[in-house]
Amino acid sequence: MALRIEHSVPLSTLSTFRMGGVAKEVVTIFSEDDLVTLFGLLKTDRKWFVLGGGSNVIFPDVDCDALIIRVGIEAITVDESDTGTVVTAGAGASWDALVAFTVTAGLSGLEALSAIPGSVGATPIQNVGAYGCEVKDTIVSVRAFDTVQKEFVEFSNTECQFAYRDSVFKHVANRYIITAVSYKLTKEKPKSPQYPGVSEYFEKRGIAEPDLYDIRSAIIAIRGTKLPDPAHIASVGSFFKNPIIEKSQAELLKEKYPTLAVFPVSDSLSKVGAGSLIDTMGWKGKSFGSISIYPHNALVLVNEGGATKTELQKVVDAITFTVKEKYGIELSVEPEFVSEELLT
Repeated sequence: MALRIEHSVPLSTLSTFRMGGVAKEVVTIFSEDDLVTLFGLLKTDRKWFVLGGGSNVIFPDVDCDALIIRVGIEAITVDESDTGTVVTAGAGASWDALVAFTVTAGLSGLEALSAIPGSVGATPIQNVGAYGCEVKDTIVSVRAFDTVQKEFVEFSNTECQFAYRDSVFKHVANRYIITAVSYKLTKEKPKSPQYPGVSEYFEKRGIAEPDLYDIRSAIIAIRGTKLPDPAHIASVGSFFKNPIIEKSQAELLKEKYPTLAVFPVSDSLSKVGAGSLIDTMGWKGKSFGSISIYPHNALVLVNEGGATKTELQKVVDAITFTVKEKYGIELSVEPEFVSEELLT
């Protein structure tokens, strides 16, 4: 399939937060050959920006002169060997469609990451995770186009330098374009996420040994009660990262605020639920005009319509300042704020 080029595309249609100006030109590639062709034609001074499903991106209120590149490679292949099963998915495939595919195939490893919006190619960049699982736990390799050397390269799991909501790809902006990701999965009995909400779900239904379908159904149901459907409510899901702090500090906070969600990370570190920090401030459901905090989850910010980058930033600043003042904890945002400099 040839390159698809679209003109004058509202950025609000390309991001689930539904904010931004107008993109001058959007090109979608459907094969690695398309990518080679595109960069053979691009002028060296032409700015460009890769966009996945737009579920973790915040655009500024300016029009975009830079070329927006979207990867439409969606093929999924399965490689069986004596060492296990490797599933490779094109970067443009829907993440949840891939999870559904693996569950149907009886392969365990991704089921706890069900119902996360976005594309496959975005998951290693952010090291997407939920319910105690991260994509780094299963990723074997990431294939990408090096726009500097004009060649395809493969990153091993180690070379991806995965960390909490982080990877090497976040630190080499506009060099690598991910085209495919390979995951090593297993046919062994799946392990249910050890989270209170998940355990309660199975207990209520009398499911002692949940299978892949049970776990996927549970995660979809639980996420549905906590996170808005981006097709109906403008948001990017979890807006703040869960801070990791000293265990001693976490214990003091838990003693003072018993409802705080605190999880052990190591012998000396603990993770504190950012949503519970905001919730304890009594801000769940709070309206700031065009921006509000989702009434079912204090970790989610909602664009009520017509929000601007300035208005959003004021809300983010208010939340981070108040959390810092009350708990002594510095919150950091999870979605990528695209700079005006990159787009204009």
